[in-house]
Amino acid sequence: YGAAVGPRTTVFVLGDARTNMSDPNLPAVRELARSARRVYWLNPEPRTQWGTGDSAAPEYAELVEMHECRTARQLGALIGGLLPV
Repeated sequence: YGAAVGPRTTVFVLGDARTNMSDPNLPAVRELARSARRVYWLNPEPRTQWGTGDSAAPEYAELVEMHECRTARQLGALIGGLLPV
């Protein structure tokens, strides 16, 4: 759906940023970040686990804004920080 992303688009990525030992495809994330107005990655893993094992979270976080988001409280704080738009 890359053609659907443009300068007025905000993208939310929901996931743990684990690659399952595959290529993290950083060029695709870089292109997404370049095309979209904003990209927020909501990662359910504790920040202390980012970069462990097959986690590409530190690499992705260099390209897009990544937030630990494991609880309703964290999600509420994140949304509260984004509003008003």
